[in-house]
Amino acid sequence: MTHHNQEGTVVIKTCNNIAEALAAKELLEEGGIQAMVEDLDVMGLSPLAGIKVKVFSGDQEQARQLLQPS
Repeated sequence: MTHHNQEGTVVIKTCNNIAEALAAKELLEEGGIQAMVEDLDVMGLSPLAGIKVKVFSGDQEQARQLLQPS
């Protein structure tokens, strides 16, 4: 597993709803990439700016490939 101690995070995808964000996070994690969902603390409502899915910067290219529609 990659150590991410010194890496920053980047937004890999902005989603319109929580279900979409969690599905992207799950897909990334199944591919071996640690992902975080931001802005879930809005009591189930979708924030106007969208829900951000983040990964560590070193995983950015692999994450983009995983999230590309097939």
